[in-house]
Formats: sequence, C-alpha cells, structure tokens
Amino acid sequence: MRKKNYQIKVHHISEILLSILKKRGLASKIEENALLQLWPKAVGPQIILHTKADAVKNGILFVKTISSVWVQQLHFMKEEIRQKLNQFAGKNIVKDIRFSVGHKLAETKLDDNTPLTNELFLKDRDKKMIADCTAKLADRELAVIFKRVMQVEINRRRQRENK
Repeated sequence: MRKKNYQIKVHHISEILLSILKKRGLASKIEENALLQLWPKAVGPQIILHTKADAVKNGILFVKTISSVWVQQLHFMKEEIRQKLNQFAGKNIVKDIRFSVGHKLAETKLDDNTPLTNELFLKDRDKKMIADCTAKLADRELAVIFKRVMQVEINRRRQRENK
C-alpha cells in the first residue's frame, strides 16, 4: 500500500479564535474593546483624569466626562481625538465621538491600576472642613460640585508638597 501524502497546515490560535468569533458575530466586540483600551494613549493623562471611554456602537465612541465644561472642551478637540484613535487602531473604526456628563473622578484609574480617588491626600481634618462647608449649602447639587472642587484643590496642593 502506498501512503497518502497529506500536507498539514498549521494555524495560529489567534486565527482560529478570530474566525470562530467572526462566525458568531463577536469580532466587532473585540475591536470595540481594543479601541476603548486605546483611549488613554490617544488623549493623554490630563483628559484621562476627567473622562472615561464608555462604549462603541456602530462606529460611534461614547465618552463620559465629569462636567459639561469638559464636554464642551472635548467637543472642540473631537476630530483630532478621532483621528488619533483611528491611527492607533490602524483602521477607520471611529466615525464620530459623543461626549456626555456622567463620569465620576473617583472611578478613574492610572495605568498602574492605582485608583485616583479624591481622598488620596485628604486628612481627617480636611474631610471635616469640607463636610462643614458643604453642609451649609441649600442646593445639594451645588454642594456636591463644591465638595469635589475642594477635594481636588486640596489634593493638588498636597501632591505639590510631596514632590
């Protein structure tokens, strides 16, 4: 008997997984998740502190910010950010970016997974002083904003002292 000459073609595991995910319609989700991971690289540390890339749907990147001021500022930078994201992704994935208010500063993390909480450098006396000042305000929304501003300012000063 003669042996049949079969050629074995070796496929990389990533090729196999990608083909399976494409068949199930999940490949786009992987691309979208990868795009969300590029957000910090595309915008830099200053914007990262005040934003969070939330989701990608049909080529639209949804970004949450800490305030309407950041929404307005980022709106002016939208095209530049979009081009950087597409450049880092290597293809034209992001067609538009939509900014909205809804991100809390305490949820943001640095690259080394250190949380950026507003209480990073706050001492007990600082917390008490902030609570006393904001308790006197009748408008609760204004009190929350004022509390956040005071926490950020105290943190900024403490970070300068620690350098």
